[in-house]
Amino acid sequence: MAKRSGGGKRPRQATNRHYPRTARLNALLTEIIADYFERTDEDELGFMTITGAEVDADLNVCQVYVSTLEEPDPERDEIVLDVLASHRKSVQRVIAREAKLRKTPDVVFSFDPAVRAGARIDNVLAGLDRLPAADLPDPLLGDEQAEEPAEGDDV
Repeated sequence: MAKRSGGGKRPRQATNRHYPRTARLNALLTEIIADYFERTDEDELGFMTITGAEVDADLNVCQVYVSTLEEPDPERDEIVLDVLASHRKSVQRVIAREAKLRKTPDVVFSFDPAVRAGARIDNVLAGLDRLPAADLPDPLLGDEQAEEPAEGDDV
């Protein structure tokens, strides 16, 4: 009986993967979930975007971030999250079929906090009274104001 060299282990194949497994899974799950909702016809969702998905390292939970074009409204947000929650099992079934993972993570939907923070900043900036251009400081001088040269001085 011939003995295999290398202790019976197959050599690992070299891969061209330049980023971690969870990052690849996040991108894959975002695409799968976005495709699922693109095919569904839910009027309550309006114009909704899947902005990202984050799966934990042991594949227990997949946090799915969504965004809508509407202004944040607690009542409307609750309706959207309820509709998304009603699709949770179907989304998990599609993930199991298309991602071919050992374990399918539980899907949890929430609004993207980065998009919400950006919208709040936009609202604050839009509400500010604009200063006339002559009253604005010169960005090259910083906080210091330049003294006007006297007549006859060469600049």
